[in-house]
Amino acid sequence: MGKPLTYLAVAFFFAATAVPAIAQPEFSKENITKIIRKVGIHANVGEMKPFADNVTKGLTKGVSVGLAPGVHNGWKFPVGISWYSEDLNGPTGTQFATLRANPVLAGIGYGWHFADGKLATSAAMQVGYSFNKVSRAGDPVHAFASGDPVSISVGNSVLYRPRLQAEYFLSTKFTLRSTLSYIIMRPDVVVTTAAGRMGQTWKADGINASVGVGFYPLRKQ
Repeated sequence: MGKPLTYLAVAFFFAATAVPAIAQPEFSKENITKIIRKVGIHANVGEMKPFADNVTKGLTKGVSVGLAPGVHNGWKFPVGISWYSEDLNGPTGTQFATLRANPVLAGIGYGWHFADGKLATSAAMQVGYSFNKVSRAGDPVHAFASGDPVSISVGNSVLYRPRLQAEYFLSTKFTLRSTLSYIIMRPDVVVTTAAGRMGQTWKADGINASVGVGFYPLRKQ
């Protein structure tokens, strides 16, 4: 099983088991069945606007597993996985690498429902652990004013994501989703040249706006 599928399996486990443990004091067969019927898969794509001068443009993609919103206001426990991509720039302002982050996220939030439950809005705070990769891109040599080859590495990092979301049911099983998030992520990037080794905590923070769809295969109403 590849890493993305492993992450999704972990998210599914938390959505289907951890959430009922918090929300349901008694584990009856009926309660468990109701929870399973609400489980859905979400997919989204968006763009992130970084704040730091040495980080530019960002593409975001994500997959999450969660429970379908009901018709009443209440607490939510969103979990999921995402993919972030950003360009890293050196002291000269030239791009030298692309950072790819794959965080696993979980959190708590509160939801409000309108139009007989067809429109659901929520605010949430999620925390996750990001599995980061970095690859050479652009002009790494010119980015550090060095005529020698450059090696680049990155460490994993903690990620925080305050999030606002709106979801509208087009039918019983399909939804349109829109999300606005503030991403806080500070991975350690190490660049090595002939002149020496440079380590820096990159501020890969930014505002992420995305749109997507939701599918709840077992939902009945």
